[in-house]
Order: sequence, then structure tokens, then C-alpha cells
Amino acid sequence: MKKWLFLLLVALGMTACKPKTPEIAWQEPTRTSTTEPTLEPPPTARPTRQMAGETPTAVPTIWPKSTTQTAVPGAIARSHIEYITTEIGARPAGSAAEMQAADYIQTVLRDIGYTVEQQPFTKIGWVGEDEIETRIASANVLATKTGESEEMIVIGAHYDSVDTALGADDNASGVGVLLELAETFYDTPTRYTLRFVAFGAEEVGPLGSAAYVEQLSAIERENTIAMINLDSVMAGDRLYVYSGEGRETAVRDWALDWATHNGFNLQTIQHVNLDDEDGYPTADYGAFQDAGIPFAYFEATNWTLGKRDGYTQVERSYGNNGAIIHTVYDRLDYLDEVFPGRVDERLNAVVSIVKAIVSSWGTA
Repeated sequence: MKKWLFLLLVALGMTACKPKTPEIAWQEPTRTSTTEPTLEPPPTARPTRQMAGETPTAVPTIWPKSTTQTAVPGAIARSHIEYITTEIGARPAGSAAEMQAADYIQTVLRDIGYTVEQQPFTKIGWVGEDEIETRIASANVLATKTGESEEMIVIGAHYDSVDTALGADDNASGVGVLLELAETFYDTPTRYTLRFVAFGAEEVGPLGSAAYVEQLSAIERENTIAMINLDSVMAGDRLYVYSGEGRETAVRDWALDWATHNGFNLQTIQHVNLDDEDGYPTADYGAFQDAGIPFAYFEATNWTLGKRDGYTQVERSYGNNGAIIHTVYDRLDYLDEVFPGRVDERLNAVVSIVKAIVSSWGTA
């Protein structure tokens, strides 16, 4: 059989298969850290302009814009994901490519009309499979939209990636949603003040969110009533929102109720433990939780698969034994080919739900 015919049959077979999504049957899972091996690119993945380790290209003078009023929710986010992953590529913490991504985010926010601040920091991170302690220099990118109240909602997403992946899901997806929301709300009156924060160096810490919370003034900390964390929101079988328990569930429970009444399949895991095996937070919500700030953490995965720890995002026949993040499968073209329509569906849902939270939560 000719090589081209064999590859065509493989591609068609992958496209035709979709993962099953069994019902949730797990209540108190614990997240543990895993290390993914470097793999060869999947046969359905087309080459992109840049892979890990290459020199980043220059920030464009014209970034991919859409008309906010007419765009389907999620379309603007997707345009940013495409640019970040194909023009910048892998963005390891402390690298030139990570700084290129920070400059891109700053350029987009300034073009929208925001006054933008870069918040540099240097912290010790844990790098590589052996988690070697390394001093990392990075920066957060901040933009604030003043609301009717000084009470503030922080919308955050990290923009770095591991060095072996283009990081479309983890976490260009969160950054794309953040930038779309920033554009959406720029000219829209809001009850709460909104602060959009793109965190650096999450994959080795998370360091950026810790630096941000450390630099909050006492008044800013008191006025921050919620943090919305956007991390890996488009690849997994199901869309989840997590939070603390007790009095910290207000945003989570409101989002679940709104999603149910508006046709979005949003789920949660109560009493979820998102820490790694050493007891450290695995995402940017952690610094806010430690500071007593309620969080709502959006992620797409599947807690019913594998070890039921949230790291197996899809059926094991896809990605690297069911994992997309931290592998060479974390790219838009692969996700589009093996899960047709999923990326757009997830982005639409997350943008719509977070937009509703900002517009309506706490106003009744």
C-alpha cells in the first residue's frame, strides 16, 4: 500500500473516533503531579512555524482582531491561540519566547485601549523532570478596567508553557479567553472593577500568581472579592469549575446554575484537592486561596478516566495515553482533527459563562 494512502486511512480513522464521556462517579479525588515524556508529533499534526527551542518571531504591529459586537463568543480567543502557538510557539518560563508572549499580550491590551503594566519578578522555580531549583526571571502583564465599585474580580491565566509543547490548551486557551474578555468589557459598564492578569512562570511554580498576590496592597487584597482562573479550558472531554468549599462556593455555584439554564454543560467536583503529591497548589488559584480570596477555576478534563486525578483529559487512545497537556499533542491542528468542533465549543462556553459572571453575579 502506498504511504500516502496509509496516512489518509489513519487520519480518517482518527477523525471518525470520538471519546466517550461516562457519568461522573468520583467525589473526592486528589491531583498528583505527572511528568510526560517527549514524543514524536502525531501523524495528523501539520508543521507550524515554530516548535520548542526556536527563536521567537517579532511581535506583529497588527494583531488578529475581530469585531467584538459580531463575533461568536470564543472566536476572538481562538485567533489569539492560533497566533501564540504558531508564531511564538513553546514558551518555557524565563525564556525569550515567554517574554515574546508577554510582549504580545501587552500589545493586544494596549491596542484595545488599556493602560498596561508589566510586573517583573525573580523567583526560585523547579525546572525539568528532576525539578532542579532554578532562579527564574519573568513578568506578569496587568490591565485594569474600572467598574462602578472598587470591589475587584481578577481574571487570570498563565502564558508560559513547558518546553516540549506548543501549549495550545495549556495555556494559550486561557490567555485567549482572557484577551477576548478584556476586549468585550473595555467599553461596557461593569459593577465590579476587573483586573486582567497574564501570569508568567506558572509551569515551574506557579511563580507569577504568587508574585502578584505578594505585591497587592492591603486595600487591593481586601477589595479583591473573587479570582477567576482560566487554565487548559478546551482539550478535555468535560468542562469543570472548581472552588473551595464553605463560604467560597458563591461564584462556582452561580456559574453552575447559570450554565444549566443557558444550555452549557458545566460540571464540578466538590471538595476537590488540586494539590500535587507534596501538597503544593498546581495552578494559579493557589496564591489567592492562601490569601483568603475566593476563586473559581475553569478547566477541561475528565475526572472519571485514568487515576481519576484530572490529568487524563481524554480517552487513552488519544494524545499521550489520554493526556494532551505537556505533550506534543497540545496543538490546535491535532485537537481540531481528532475532536472536531470541540475547541470552538469549549471556548464559546467559557467566554459566555465568565462574561455572565462579570455581568450578573452578585447584582440581584
